Amino acid sequence: MRKTLVGADDAEQLLRFLTAWLAHHILDLDQSMARQIRAIRGGTPAAQAFRDEQARGGDPTSLRLLDAMNSLYRLVAARNDALLGMNRKLEQENAARTEALSALHDMERYLSQIIEGDPVPTFVIDAHHCITHWNRACAQFTGRPAAEMIGTDHQWSPFYPAARPTMADLIVNGGIESQVAEYYRGTFRRSPIIDGAYESENFFPTIGGGGRWLYFTAAPLRDVNGTLIGAIETLQDVTERRDAEAALRQHQEQLEQAIAERTAELADANARLAREHHELQQLLHKVEQTQQQLLQSEKLAAIGQLAAGVAHEINNPVGFVSSNLGTLKDYVGRLLDVIGAYERAVPEMPDAVRAARADADLDFLRDDIPALLAESADGLQRVSRIVRDLKNFSRVDEAEWQSADLNAALESTLNVVWNELKYKAEVVRELDGIPAVECVPAQINQVFMNLLINAVQAIPERGRITLRSGSGDGCVWFEVADTGCGMPEAVQKRIFEPFFTTKPVGKGTGLGLSISYDIVVKKHGGRFDVSSAPGAGTTFRITLPVAQAVEG
Repeated sequence: MRKTLVGADDAEQLLRFLTAWLAHHILDLDQSMARQIRAIRGGTPAAQAFRDEQARGGDPTSLRLLDAMNSLYRLVAARNDALLGMNRKLEQENAARTEALSALHDMERYLSQIIEGDPVPTFVIDAHHCITHWNRACAQFTGRPAAEMIGTDHQWSPFYPAARPTMADLIVNGGIESQVAEYYRGTFRRSPIIDGAYESENFFPTIGGGGRWLYFTAAPLRDVNGTLIGAIETLQDVTERRDAEAALRQHQEQLEQAIAERTAELADANARLAREHHELQQLLHKVEQTQQQLLQSEKLAAIGQLAAGVAHEINNPVGFVSSNLGTLKDYVGRLLDVIGAYERAVPEMPDAVRAARADADLDFLRDDIPALLAESADGLQRVSRIVRDLKNFSRVDEAEWQSADLNAALESTLNVVWNELKYKAEVVRELDGIPAVECVPAQINQVFMNLLINAVQAIPERGRITLRSGSGDGCVWFEVADTGCGMPEAVQKRIFEPFFTTKPVGKGTGLGLSISYDIVVKKHGGRFDVSSAPGAGTTFRITLPVAQAVEG
């Protein structure tokens, strides 16, 4: 009995129907089915064959079966068209893929040829650390043929005695800098050109018999998606460069050592020449200073000798002038007495005598002549004192040590230079009683003269010079203070230097204070101090021991 499921789709209905039908019928007895199958086999579309059979009034079951078959045919035809379209698309994609694979293989062969023909030793590993490329330069450099290396993970073996990562292996491991530093500490750096690449330079003792210096770089290889698929490492033999650099450094060190030795020799020679030059300069300076001092001393000696000669020549006429003046005073007194006696004896004088007496103004002469004679006597005393002071001051050639009254010496020197002082300065004396001093008086007179001349030259117009003296603690001291222009500190530090002067050219030798300092400090063991300020005047103070220390 044939059964159908109402509401089932055509394919399910067809399958159920065929199962039931085949179980109860024999295909060749059903003429209607056979006709439709023949028609379909003959090329008639299933729907048309079904309509033709339906028009003949065939078996309803066969008609339903034919209808289901027609639906199934349509479904199969549609799906077959879809499969054909899909097959065409797959064929196109497969063709494109085949073409891409061919291009990829061409590119791979091209890149392989580039790597293989590169004169730089190069090898490539994949993501599993297996060698995919080992070019001829690398094989020749390492002595390991490509057939022995490709497909293995023994890329370390030409370079290291035991298994360890190469730079390319570290790149494949992620290129972590700490890992790179573990194996190449102090010798690696990041590549400035390729992101994620490293470079290093090391000595490999297993290469080339005696070892070689290699500069090597390793860079990551990534696919189009950026996934790490391997690494490439290149090697360069830099032994010759390193040897040249070492030779250059050695030569440079030798050159620097030679230069240093030569420089040291030159420095020693320069220092020796500088010392000799300095010594010669000092000697020349000392010679010049001594020469100037000798010239100054000779000048003072000549002046002293001249002064002594002048004093001697003046002293003789002064002596008889003084004697004659005394005699003249006596004679004049007698004449005036005789005239007075005549006047008393003859009260009434002739007119001629009285006229002569009036013309001569005898009363005035009687009063003025004694006064003139007294003034002349006083002048002669002053001349005698100046001559005596000149004689005392002029003893510059006497170098004998003796006890001297230095207050008197200061007064004598003041008289000698008085003509320089009297028009510009008032001299104030504040001299205390002091003991005699063991010294060379002529030298101390020279010091006094230099201080007095400096004091009067420091006074611009009119001022005051104060002379002080005192004693204590086995010493005597003298001060010469002026109200002149004073000195700044910088000048005070240099006033005792030979040839230093603040006077215009031709106005001073710069030796006065230098010689005075030498006399006081070096020859007499004393002190020479100065106190001054700009606009406040200057005070020089010399301190001398009363008695000189006994040598021996």
